[in-house]
Amino acid sequence: MRKVLLFASDLDQTLLYSRRSLGCSSLTKASLLQPLEELDNQLISFMSQGALNLLKELSAQILFVPATTRTKAQYQRLGFADYGIVPRYAVTSNGGTVFFEGREDKDWTQRVAAGKSHCAEGRDLLRKFQEIAHPSWVIKDSGKLADDLFYYCVIDRDKMPVKEVGDFELWAKENHWDLSIQGRKLYFVPRHVSKKAAVQYLREKEGLSIVAAAGDSLLDLEMLKYADVALAPAHGELFTQYTQGRLQEKGIRFTQSSGIDAAEEILQTLLGIVLKGLVV
Repeated sequence: MRKVLLFASDLDQTLLYSRRSLGCSSLTKASLLQPLEELDNQLISFMSQGALNLLKELSAQILFVPATTRTKAQYQRLGFADYGIVPRYAVTSNGGTVFFEGREDKDWTQRVAAGKSHCAEGRDLLRKFQEIAHPSWVIKDSGKLADDLFYYCVIDRDKMPVKEVGDFELWAKENHWDLSIQGRKLYFVPRHVSKKAAVQYLREKEGLSIVAAAGDSLLDLEMLKYADVALAPAHGELFTQYTQGRLQEKGIRFTQSSGIDAAEEILQTLLGIVLKGLVV
């Protein structure tokens, strides 16, 4: 059967969970978790066995594309292949890099590089951020460059000056940069580095008629709005904005469960759609 559906999914806090982000769940029992990532001799990222089984079943029927803000090196640490899941494509660096069978797609890299002229220089962004950054809430890496594409820093969210950061975000948007808070990290991403654009590129390249997407953060929003089927967990930036009435996008389906349980629900929902033949 020819694959006609592309499933682009964010990884961390959507399919993949650290111990801190697992949530309250019967799945948090060690026997039901499978490690996907090791760093410094520590297992740091997990999926449930059920989610891995569902993802493997889906991957045999559709084109599964990881779409992550992780850097190239951070993505390459993940052990999907240990569970028989070998994505043909992967989108990393928030859309800045596309991998095809383990190699970087140079055509896409050139397209992304051409978009740099449309946003403010990184040094100007960081100079503006330093006006509000303070050691009391910026804990580490005050503007660390990732894959020569975007910046991030580690913050204390409880001590972050909300008004000042809000004003900085408005300035950034006017200069074609987006901000996103994921866990303890604050990201600064230029508008041309986009998961949506990378997914659109792959859809056209493969001639696929349907796109499904899943994600939990504001960096996933444009990708979700672009998708024909959009799924999101009941946690994270998007869910917070939804519950506060600040997210009006009606096409996004939120899960009933949160934490690691949400990953299984997302994959089960998509598998149900596929099996019913509604999109393939």
